[in-house]
Amino acid sequence: MRILFLTARLPYPPTRGDRLRAYHFLRVLSQEHRITLLSFIGDESEAGNVNPLRPFCEDIQLVHRAPWQSALGAATGAWRPLPLQALYYRSPIMRGAVDRLLARGQFDAVYVHLFRMAQYVSHRFHPYRILDLTDAISGEVARSLPYRDPLWRLIYRLELPRIRRYERQMVGHFDETWLISEVEREAVAAAVGAGVAGDGRPPPNLRVVPNGVETERYRPQVRPVSQPALIFVGHMGVFHNIDAAERLAEVILPRVRETLPTARLDLIGAEPAARVRALDGRPGVRVLGHVADLNAALNEATVFVAPLRFAAGVQNKVLEAMAAGLPVVTTAEVNAGLRATPGEHLLLAEDDDALVAVTTTLLGDAAERSRLGQAGRAFVRENFRWEAVGERLREIEARLQA
Repeated sequence: MRILFLTARLPYPPTRGDRLRAYHFLRVLSQEHRITLLSFIGDESEAGNVNPLRPFCEDIQLVHRAPWQSALGAATGAWRPLPLQALYYRSPIMRGAVDRLLARGQFDAVYVHLFRMAQYVSHRFHPYRILDLTDAISGEVARSLPYRDPLWRLIYRLELPRIRRYERQMVGHFDETWLISEVEREAVAAAVGAGVAGDGRPPPNLRVVPNGVETERYRPQVRPVSQPALIFVGHMGVFHNIDAAERLAEVILPRVRETLPTARLDLIGAEPAARVRALDGRPGVRVLGHVADLNAALNEATVFVAPLRFAAGVQNKVLEAMAAGLPVVTTAEVNAGLRATPGEHLLLAEDDDALVAVTTTLLGDAAERSRLGQAGRAFVRENFRWEAVGERLREIEARLQA
């Protein structure tokens, strides 16, 4: 099939969850389909990231839109009943590019990555339209409210009804909508059920298309015998990771060090926010930013701790740690998307006391760490494969041909 692939960010480098998913979908689908990629870039320096994507695409087209233009567009359009995310990416140039490509391209399908880009395709009836919501953004925003400062809490309280309404509207305008996990599919189904099915149209076609893990890249290596080392990985510019990093460095690690004084914490991930950088230099804490070999960094650690209090979908960071054979301590919030078996594939803890206790015990139990690491890797290899997106496209192709 010929597919138009529409993204808000160039899907390279795959250093954050949205880019990672789009990058691997491109990689897998290019093996059987012809893809044209159309994407925003924020400045001309991003154009240098196009070359690694060329093997996957027969054509790549970019729309340059500086962040100040997007911010101005969101501010001046705030009177519209659209979420700020959609207003931020509202562009007549992008709309013209989409219209021209679809008018002349004879595409069989259009893949729209995230609801912020849905506005460019939602008014069409062909070609076959796929909206990859990935997560129910409204749910993550709602769960994050108690942890935001007063100004952002006010902004998001005003924004949340717009996001919920827009999610309901958009899934009703696409042939199918993809979610990253069953829990996200259930959340969207519950949110849109009355709004879509109740107006005479059929209920939306919601599909789970999971993320995968490169298990040949993330794999166990010989683990050096060294000081007890906690690790947390994630894009350090997004709020849920910033919150988790601060919780680890300011609360959990100091209490672990009361029992294990040499324990350290490595915080790894691209574009660390000022709040994360400020943690560097605290007793036992290293903020390393982006690292060239994440698998090596994971294998140098003892336990992966992901104390996220609010998140959406599937946390790739946890999957990669499990694939590397690293034992994981995390929260029920994170495991909702994974659906791993607590105690078998990973360990769960919610409040600070439980996180400290479970982590400290695990640091002192090499046999349990080995058992969890092996079981976690087996779980990831069985349940998370990037090839699932190719299988879904083959089903769509067969349906269209029929």
